[in-house]
Amino acid sequence: MDSQPYAHLIWIVPLALMVLYIGSPRFLGTMGHGRVKRVLNAALEKNRYTVFHNLTLPSGGGTVTVDFLIVSRFGIWAIRSIHRNGLISGTDVQDRWVQKWAGRLNRFENPVHENVLRLEVLERMLDLPKSRFHSLVVFSGQRGFKSGIPGNVIAVDQLLRRVRGQSKELLSTEEADKALARLHQVALSPGTFSRARRWKILRLVLLIMLLWGSYTAFQQPADQFFDRMLQQARIYGLPVEADGSEESKRQIWEESLICAHSSDTGRCACYEPGGDKASLNDQRCRELANKGSVLER
Repeated sequence: MDSQPYAHLIWIVPLALMVLYIGSPRFLGTMGHGRVKRVLNAALEKNRYTVFHNLTLPSGGGTVTVDFLIVSRFGIWAIRSIHRNGLISGTDVQDRWVQKWAGRLNRFENPVHENVLRLEVLERMLDLPKSRFHSLVVFSGQRGFKSGIPGNVIAVDQLLRRVRGQSKELLSTEEADKALARLHQVALSPGTFSRARRWKILRLVLLIMLLWGSYTAFQQPADQFFDRMLQQARIYGLPVEADGSEESKRQIWEESLICAHSSDTGRCACYEPGGDKASLNDQRCRELANKGSVLER
């Protein structure tokens, strides 16, 4: 069976996988996470605020990851970034919140509680009282909360106003520097195949598959299209660019000839556009005639 007709479908598989990935909660969460990162890195003064991104810290026998951590004399912010579309239902005290989206209900862990656990790890690690810390959950997505928004839950566009609104100094310069030094000391680098890096590798693989599939599927049709365009240019006398070599010049000259071959007499003749007879051997004359350079005989 000829597999050529199915070659044009190769690009559909990586395209479908890419579409599924783009619509996945993981990708949407990455987009929301990236938006928070851009806001913090671009707008906060570097000499007043130090921003950590995806900070992994040891905790007991495992680790915890703080999405964003801001250290300054105005306190230490632990920020949890969440992207959820649809209507969200939940309160500060509920263990799980509910997302209603596309006719389905999805339950997920209360991010406020998750952030409290991270604050407790930071308090013990930095040996600072709870009053020096701020907890924020930053939501991105469509629609929002069905009823009242729980405390310390804000939208992305409210983040800078909330951070800069804290004008009271809670840490001395020495305490802030000590906290930064401690964080740099205990922070763990993500493993070679951490979750974030696995998703980056997946995105790269899907992109390569899509490009390869598209090239494989459309290379031959594209080549055939350009060949037809070149042939039409030659037939109708349109200019064809030469590369300057003698071989290229002769090819263009031959393609400009009007050739005719008679199967009855076996004679073949070629003429230049001006009417002069061209000097070609019979074999080349017949090749040009059969190639399509013949006008109507």
